Amino acid sequence: MKIQIDPRLDAFLLDHVVAGAPLLPTVMQLDLAARVLPARCAHREAPATPAGIMLRDVVVGHPVRFDRPGPRELHLVSRRCAPGRAGPEAFSCELRSPGEPGVHLTAVAERITTPVPPARSPGAWASRLPCGPDLVYPPFFHGATFAVVGRFGRSPAGLTARLAPGLPPLRWAAADTVLRPRLLELLLQCCGLWELADSGRMMVPAAIERVHWHPGSFAVDPGAPAVARIGPRPGGGDGSRLFDGQVLGPSGSVLVTVAGYRATDLGLVPDLAHAARLRRCLDAIPAAEPAATLTAVAVAGEGAP
Repeated sequence: MKIQIDPRLDAFLLDHVVAGAPLLPTVMQLDLAARVLPARCAHREAPATPAGIMLRDVVVGHPVRFDRPGPRELHLVSRRCAPGRAGPEAFSCELRSPGEPGVHLTAVAERITTPVPPARSPGAWASRLPCGPDLVYPPFFHGATFAVVGRFGRSPAGLTARLAPGLPPLRWAAADTVLRPRLLELLLQCCGLWELADSGRMMVPAAIERVHWHPGSFAVDPGAPAVARIGPRPGGGDGSRLFDGQVLGPSGSVLVTVAGYRATDLGLVPDLAHAARLRRCLDAIPAAEPAATLTAVAVAGEGAP
């Protein structure tokens, strides 16, 4: 599958600029990978149970940079592979630039119809998160389209962030998105805030074990309130960490579940002063969430912190 992307038309790229050049966000690369499902499964009948979409075994390679004016072409290569426990078909995907070595992103995409996790109300505490976007943008490099964090604060499992209101529409120039990318972006930026507060480092996505967009994520209004909650866990003997989390809709329905998100250092000089300011804000007010931590989610083998 050939895909053409042009910053003059796909204007969201101008809100994701690093070192003077637009970068294709990881969440939008995942949206490209998800195009495999409608393209390869168009002949299938619609499932009786509403289907979610899972992308698993995600590895982020070298970035898609727009160093030169004008469009660039990407190739999405897919092949059928062994399905997971919850889906009848799965497709391995690679996102490449023609004529360039290496891969931008690899993932396995599949539709799944497993039971949706039970709703859990975000609670009144979600409207009283103490920290604001002034602690996120800057140093985060996201413009208006991806300035998704409205408020954030500690929770017993890790951090909680609320989706900012009034965000500009997010779509490709030629089509709507397959997924709801900003729901995942909210969760990933929540992980980035944890890393920034802990070390002063700016981190970018490296890998995700599983990210599951539940059926309700496609039905919810893109401007509706949403809350992301994340928690870290040890990532191995190298001292790295992984994050698990959920994004909840306004009624407490689980919209997105993430297991095993890993980030890597962007390579910028650590902003220790800002990290200290961020920690002071987070430490000034105890965890806003009630004592119960995130409940386990037994969906396609997923877990939550």
